[in-house]
Amino acid sequence: MTIQSLVNQLQDIIIKAFTPIPYYSIEEGIRFLFPACNTVSGGTLFAGTYSEWKTLCSNHQLQLDCTYLISITNEKPYELVCPDTQLNVLFIGAPINIIRKRLTLLFMEMNEQLHYNDISTQYIAFWDDIISFALTDRTQILQRFDDFPFPLHKHIACIVARPVISSLNSYEIQKIQNGLQDFFPNINLFYTGAEWIVLYSQTKDTSDILDFSYDSFSALLEQYQLDAGISYSCQIPELLRTLYITASISIELGKKLSITPYTKRIYTYHQYNPYYVIHLCSQKFTELHNTDNLIYLTHPDITRLYYYDLENNSNLLDVLFAYISYGKNLTLTAQQLYMHRNTVLKKLKKIEEFLEHKLDYDTDQLLLLLSCIILKYQIYYTHRPLQDFFTEGIANDETE
Repeated sequence: MTIQSLVNQLQDIIIKAFTPIPYYSIEEGIRFLFPACNTVSGGTLFAGTYSEWKTLCSNHQLQLDCTYLISITNEKPYELVCPDTQLNVLFIGAPINIIRKRLTLLFMEMNEQLHYNDISTQYIAFWDDIISFALTDRTQILQRFDDFPFPLHKHIACIVARPVISSLNSYEIQKIQNGLQDFFPNINLFYTGAEWIVLYSQTKDTSDILDFSYDSFSALLEQYQLDAGISYSCQIPELLRTLYITASISIELGKKLSITPYTKRIYTYHQYNPYYVIHLCSQKFTELHNTDNLIYLTHPDITRLYYYDLENNSNLLDVLFAYISYGKNLTLTAQQLYMHRNTVLKKLKKIEEFLEHKLDYDTDQLLLLLSCIILKYQIYYTHRPLQDFFTEGIANDETE
């Protein structure tokens, strides 16, 4: 910590500061003014009362290249002077015990930060190797795990905690780091410079829910204005890159598609898995067909209903999607759509009239659900609503 950093940390209680040598670091702890010491190294930090300070000045016992923190209460400003240009003096408007307490806390935080920086560098080097495919061998990965502060258990999941506000200062970063570490004790986590990676591990196998309170984690995320993506758990450490990608993309898909997460601010891959499948399919489709019009991946009835809703400002497609999603259960469909059961029945009848057949999709239910997901992805993720393609088609016909 430099003198200037110290001034910044104590600025709320500093009355006057003389810092002609602000570049010295103060890593040697705190010394009292008395008994006076004649052999000290440059950068030594002293703390004491104003009367002790005056005595040292009168006896010419000040040490050059050092810093003095002087507690004052009712001294007049014109008496607050620095007798030499080769030392720093900070006049503090607080009792000496408060000064010492503040300094003790600062040194503790500084030591913790130095330790954190060492560990963080180790994590980031490991993570860079994982993301860049430089580290893919299971044996080598397990050997790197041995260097982590906390052991990793059999089932590993990746949690990505991403700030809503990208520009965080060092104080905010450290505060979030401490909050996450308190919530995940004995868990390896680190800040990459843009987001936090939590390598959460547990001994218990699970299909999708990890062994911590999602409601409590949601409250923590709300407190620090973070969003979190959570992957599935996995027993294969060489798939850490995949775990990260699926956790990260879950946040992106949830936000872009406006699909509210089951628990506030927690975007689980379990919830957004189908949309990621469409995401990958869309990329390959665009590559093969040289178009991002995904209409050719959908059932014709879904496309027809989409255009009908567009022209009539209705929501028949939403009703059909919910109806099929909930196994054609009218009660559950009505609850999901916040509609009366009879209203749902009327809309289903209207869908049958428009499509000119019964909604007896016994063999096509999966395709219909998939088609609805594709349409939602098309509209909200790619920002290319189907009417864009429809309009393009009309324009081409008119040109011909």
